[in-house]
Amino acid sequence: MASDLVVGIDVGGTNVRAAVFRGLRAAAGHTGTGPEVDRAIAEAVRPVAERREPVGRDREPDHLVPRLVGLVQALLAEAGLSDQEVPVGIGFAGMLRGEAGLVVRAPHLGWHNVPLGQLMQAALGARHRVVVENDVNAITWGEYKVGVGRGASDVLGVFIGTGIGGGAVSGGRLLTGGTGCAVEIGHTKVVIDESARPCACGLKGCVEAYAGGEYLQRRARAELAGGARSAAVAMAGGAERVNPGHLDAAAAEGDDYALTLWAEIAPLVGVALANAVTLLNPNKLILGGGVLSRTPVLREHVIAAMEVAVNPPARDGLAIESAALGDDAGLVGSALLALGAQSSPGDGLEPERG
Repeated sequence: MASDLVVGIDVGGTNVRAAVFRGLRAAAGHTGTGPEVDRAIAEAVRPVAERREPVGRDREPDHLVPRLVGLVQALLAEAGLSDQEVPVGIGFAGMLRGEAGLVVRAPHLGWHNVPLGQLMQAALGARHRVVVENDVNAITWGEYKVGVGRGASDVLGVFIGTGIGGGAVSGGRLLTGGTGCAVEIGHTKVVIDESARPCACGLKGCVEAYAGGEYLQRRARAELAGGARSAAVAMAGGAERVNPGHLDAAAAEGDDYALTLWAEIAPLVGVALANAVTLLNPNKLILGGGVLSRTPVLREHVIAAMEVAVNPPARDGLAIESAALGDDAGLVGSALLALGAQSSPGDGLEPERG
């Protein structure tokens, strides 16, 4: 009998979260709608137990992997599941290759060619089936199965947090690409002249280098500390504390600095979204992430820029939605992928990879 329990892990550029879930398999199988289905899904996506901690400065695999193993073991012990066969799904902020969890590149962690799946499997043992997927692929799969993407055949998820990531489901299939690096929208190029900003991926001009939370915050703090004037400084209590939320609040009040910054950044993100929608033609565009969910003015400007650049036939019928699962999306999605790896044919959990 398939397990009703699963561990989901979300490894981002800033935090590591892990949680145990019960009932996700049944929740993902609901095809109807209504209050009863909504309640069942809400209960299933509520963790039985969870833990969160910062990634920290020591991000080397030989330090971080044992921490991930320890989180899993502590969670299982807390939930009284140490002796049970519980699958483990990991959503990882990086570019992966193949289905074995090889991290080819993780710009925000500094990883190159790390066999994360093999390392975790060896440490946890055969009792725990380990599945590793790109974090935004996991988030998008979670939204597609039990979030705002339910009922759509084709979805595009774009999430702006520490960096910018994308994921897509096409015809019910998780779109991973020939080498597992599909829909890396954050590393599409939006500036190609000499002014192009460097990105942690090693190239220049990526949209992430302009609108990713880490880059955006670093740039704004440097410019404000260097003499630029903005109401965001007073809101934050100092230039060194300004974050995108403060900038957006300042923009809402007509602040020149914030509005000028948004006027530069929004078209770059908008054209990246427009190109992705033009190429993939989704039913739903799901927007979220720690930055975009807290910057409504920027979001409005981004969508306006996208509307100008998108191919009209691809825009027809497109619903633009805010992510529904919030900060738990990566946990839920990675857990669902781990369940899918153990699912029986026809249960609708296993995402075909294409």
